[in-house]
Amino acid sequence: MDALDLRILSCLDRDARRSFAELARELNVSQPTIADRVRRLEDRGILRGTLLDLDLGRLGYGINAFVRIRSSATLKRGLIEAARKMPQVTEMFAVTGEDCSVARIVARSTEDLANVLDRLSAFGQTSTSIVLGTLVAPRTPLSVQARAEAPPALAAANEPAPERREAARRGRVAARK
Repeated sequence: MDALDLRILSCLDRDARRSFAELARELNVSQPTIADRVRRLEDRGILRGTLLDLDLGRLGYGINAFVRIRSSATLKRGLIEAARKMPQVTEMFAVTGEDCSVARIVARSTEDLANVLDRLSAFGQTSTSIVLGTLVAPRTPLSVQARAEAPPALAAANEPAPERREAARRGRVAARK
């Protein structure tokens, strides 16, 4: 992987729906070069596709929680199978420490969450943390690295709206001094 591959991935990280032509213009290379590089990144398993980014809260899943599960080895397979059947379990990870797994749960109500917890607790002891807010939105190391290496004006343009507003305010305040 070279610098061009990293630049392509960084651009796709910002907007995976961009066309090869648009990427070629931005990166100042030919469209066939972009197409070939993307194909190679896919063939190597680095680029695995694009994801749909849904606002689950607007779809009625207003509760987001992490559930730590302490289960015996004999119950783990059943836990995984049960979790795969529950649409509220959006992710589940095997972890180190006292717990054997951590599940990310979305629920429409506290009753919905309680139902999921009841079903999961059949496989072991659970401990639940309800998410109050997102402090760092999902991202890749590439997006953080690209922002750190970009000129300040470009880095601010790639930040979410509240950060752009704050950066603009800081710029206006600095200009007045």
